[in-house]
Amino acid sequence: MELLLILGITVAVFAYIGRTSIPASERLPLSSWRVSDVARNAWLGLIVCAVQTPLDRTMEETFRPSRQ
Repeated sequence: MELLLILGITVAVFAYIGRTSIPASERLPLSSWRVSDVARNAWLGLIVCAVQTPLDRTMEETFRPSRQ
């Protein structure tokens, strides 16, 4: 039961982050969300959180074209 609670809170946090990354004029009201909307916003929140990591910045420098 605790695992489901932790999973639900985690999905809710990522869905909130994903929702806030969308401009306010394009956001759907929470009352009209379906399961697919929660999943889409949680995925978007996960992407937003994963973009600016130290590993990502290191990889950008690695794949940056070098001037010769």
